[in-house]
Amino acid sequence: MTSTAPAMRLRRPRWKDPRLIVGIVLVIASILMGALMVSGLAQTTSVLVARTAIVPGQEILPEDLTTVELRLGDQDALYVGALEAIPEGAVATQPVRPGELLPAAAVGQSEDVPLRPVMIPVDTAVAESVTPGSTVELWHTADAEEADGEAELLVEDAVVRRVDEGSSLAMRTMAVEVLVPQEDVAAVLEVLSRDERLDVIGVPGAYGARP
Repeated sequence: MTSTAPAMRLRRPRWKDPRLIVGIVLVIASILMGALMVSGLAQTTSVLVARTAIVPGQEILPEDLTTVELRLGDQDALYVGALEAIPEGAVATQPVRPGELLPAAAVGQSEDVPLRPVMIPVDTAVAESVTPGSTVELWHTADAEEADGEAELLVEDAVVRRVDEGSSLAMRTMAVEVLVPQEDVAAVLEVLSRDERLDVIGVPGAYGARP
């Protein structure tokens, strides 16, 4: 006679089986987490956007801004969400281009802006990249008798505040008001006092520059 091995029977899982309970809990948890993530992605936040170019030192006014609803996620704290969050008399501490979100770091007081305005007369029309809020370089060209007429970079991070196409300064057709770092003001004024050439050159790709 040959003996047969006992047949293995599969037991139906019982509700009290810990493995079944753990599996159900994990499924429910994953569903809830997915729902929370979708809800978070769909949630929008109010944020202020610049209507026009705002330059450093300029007072931030309600008419310069508009409110939009965006999905910023965990970055909402980086931007200003309401006009009420802007202190009275606050100014911009960095350039903000039209259509850009207003960074919280760009809101400060006048003493937080280490820039000084200087009006620079120019001989000819400047490039299209030289617009309010754009970053520009100031190049000084000395007289040919003094230094072979070589040009040197005098200021590399000035910001355009205003372009005056009708200026009559020094019998020239245009003038550009730029914000110059305080430590460079003396050098710029010295060049201007000698009536030497000072060119305002836009920086392609720089913050505020227009291609």
